[in-house]
Amino acid sequence: MPTHKGPWLLVFDIAVPLGLFYGLKALGVSDLTALLVGVVPGLISSAVSFARTRRTDLVGMAVVLSMVASSVVALMGGDARLLLVRNAWISLPFAGITLWSLRHPRPLTFVVTLAMMPRRARVMEQLWETNARFRDAWKWITVWWGIATIADGIVRVIVAYTLPISVVPATDPVITIATIVVLQVPTIVPLRRSGTWHRVFAPRRSTVGWVTDDYVSQERMRELIDGGAATPMLAGMDVGPTFYDERWWYVPAEAAEDADYQQADEAKAARFDSLRRRSEAADRVQAELDGRR
Repeated sequence: MPTHKGPWLLVFDIAVPLGLFYGLKALGVSDLTALLVGVVPGLISSAVSFARTRRTDLVGMAVVLSMVASSVVALMGGDARLLLVRNAWISLPFAGITLWSLRHPRPLTFVVTLAMMPRRARVMEQLWETNARFRDAWKWITVWWGIATIADGIVRVIVAYTLPISVVPATDPVITIATIVVLQVPTIVPLRRSGTWHRVFAPRRSTVGWVTDDYVSQERMRELIDGGAATPMLAGMDVGPTFYDERWWYVPAEAAEDADYQQADEAKAARFDSLRRRSEAADRVQAELDGRR
């Protein structure tokens, strides 16, 4: 499940631990003690997040466990660097779980995004069931996220054991931000190539009646056809490809009988355009034949 921390808690997780670490260091406190004190704000923010949502956050639980485990190990070993690599304890297992999820029907990146974007869940579910290119895009996204997260964990370990201890805490948010920025490319590109990016992440227009940016109910489409605002490809078809608002809409063949019309992607729209031209040509031929009679 996604994390539900608000912006102020994220700042609390980053700014306060850094302030405590460098403030305590300036007072002559040891590296290990300063780092251990810096763990406390993260534990507090996780507790506050849980109290606000009353939900178990798996990501938050992983963070808390890594904090506690790394603190215990660092205390037992007396090595501050063991505490500095605690985020790698999250990155590397997460990478393994992410790549392993490719063996399951739905990869982890898709499941997590679905949970983080409940308002887009409906369109994502329909795309997953009806669009093979959409499914392939998420599989590639999962592969790249797994690889990038492995790289993230390795970089954190190298930084923790090669740079001076006083420098490492300041590099942690930099590495996090860099990883997030880099991962935008293998997330955006596959979805754009699949032709589904705009349907999932583009800003939505306000809902008008039974019409949204992604769906039109069958009841509403019939009203639009009867009013002349929408044009079905074949007259008389109860549910079929229909041209409305400069776009093609259709109900997937395998969908439920009362399923909404959804927007056709670029490939389907091109196919519908071709079929409409053939239909119009056939109508002209038939009209000529009728005229001869």
